[in-house]
Amino acid sequence: MEPYEWRDAEVSFPDFQGTAQMDKKITGTSGFTLAGIDQDRWLVVGIDIGGGENGHAINVVAVDKDTVPQNTSNIFEYLINEYGHIPVTDFRLHDVDPYELLQSITHGFELKLRTRPTVGRRIMVTALGDIPAQD
Repeated sequence: MEPYEWRDAEVSFPDFQGTAQMDKKITGTSGFTLAGIDQDRWLVVGIDIGGGENGHAINVVAVDKDTVPQNTSNIFEYLINEYGHIPVTDFRLHDVDPYELLQSITHGFELKLRTRPTVGRRIMVTALGDIPAQD
């Protein structure tokens, strides 16, 4: 395969744009392990959920720890110095619900998307509501 740069999210018509942040859960069994990733060998450095109206898929990008000498104090500095980039393997996780995996690895998560005409403009919440209405 021809190497390619793993980049920010991109779609043909970015009707909504935004940001996401996650605080990874550090207690209990890792969802990555449950999905079949050997975390003794692989260091997950990215998550990619994509798809469309026919469903979504999940990929993770991970560093092969076997490519780094043991007792390396900073894996990323070593890789940048050695290769000029961080080399990863892009794994498609089959038979895994992307949102179940996301929930299993998440302590806290926030995704905010805004419509294209509102990008860079101030949005103020001036009312609250529930659908359906709550008593």
